[in-house]
Amino acid sequence: MLKLITSRVLQGVVVLFVVSALTFGLLAAAGGDALSAFSSDPHVSQDAVRELRRLYGLDQPLPLRYARWLGEFASGRMGYSFLYRTPVSTIILPRLLRTVLVAAVTLALAWAVALALGVQAARRPRGLWDRASGALVLVAASTPRIVLALVALAVAARTNLFPIGGAGEASPVSLSRVLPSAIVLAAPLVALFLAQTRESLRAALAEDFVTVARAKGLTERAVVLRHALRAALNPLITIFGYSLGSLVSGSVITETVLGWQGLGALSVEAVRGRDAPLLMGVVMVTATAVLLGNLAADVLLRLNDPRLRRDETSRPTPRRALSAAR
Repeated sequence: MLKLITSRVLQGVVVLFVVSALTFGLLAAAGGDALSAFSSDPHVSQDAVRELRRLYGLDQPLPLRYARWLGEFASGRMGYSFLYRTPVSTIILPRLLRTVLVAAVTLALAWAVALALGVQAARRPRGLWDRASGALVLVAASTPRIVLALVALAVAARTNLFPIGGAGEASPVSLSRVLPSAIVLAAPLVALFLAQTRESLRAALAEDFVTVARAKGLTERAVVLRHALRAALNPLITIFGYSLGSLVSGSVITETVLGWQGLGALSVEAVRGRDAPLLMGVVMVTATAVLLGNLAADVLLRLNDPRLRRDETSRPTPRRALSAAR
């Protein structure tokens, strides 16, 4: 397990370096920066603009600017934001915590609904729960998130069940503020998890080891939860790894519509203000979240499935293979 984690971490460092270089180059190729607005302002002289570019190092060649940013990122400051006039790390950290909180509640909701309905649907094919699960998958998968966000906004405006809008960083974080965004983000995940749970569990219930467990006199609940469900979890764990990263990086629409101050809304501010260091910080944090999600999925897969651990321990190393060949 330690070897796996070490390998994934080293691969992640290389991926982050490539992502940072490509993103930095693409932002430079797009043209414009946070000081471009001053160039067209008649109240600001061109000499002042040139002095600001020199002060912030924007007049230097691209490789030097990237090396300078890379040093700032490695030091933990992640660069200097032009919009907020402060190190990027101090801006991103509270936003990241808010986004991670929403992501955690979202995954908890999606897993709870998918497992509860998926188990009932798999036990009784073509029954009431199976038909209801199919309808839920169809509706949840085909409804865009922006529509769900607008519905949540309308419900909040008419019922006052939960506060929406004006949720600044100083606002208290409560379950009533988190739930609207979490429900909107959980809808497509419920469709994905539920469809996978239903099919995987249905296939697992037809396996021989389930027949043997039933022949031993185990209750149906024990057969499903202790044997069949564990065998059906592998695809769900893999999807969990990808969904964790997508929740951190793909919440732009939900956070913008519902007024939640997370990484998604921060990325919109960075794009509008042409704040390249801030946008680079958001990109690197979301890329790291994707890598951590995949690492968590790999670890959970091996904890859930002993066969994967046995395959790793029995896999011949180059030295063993050479000895066997001799």
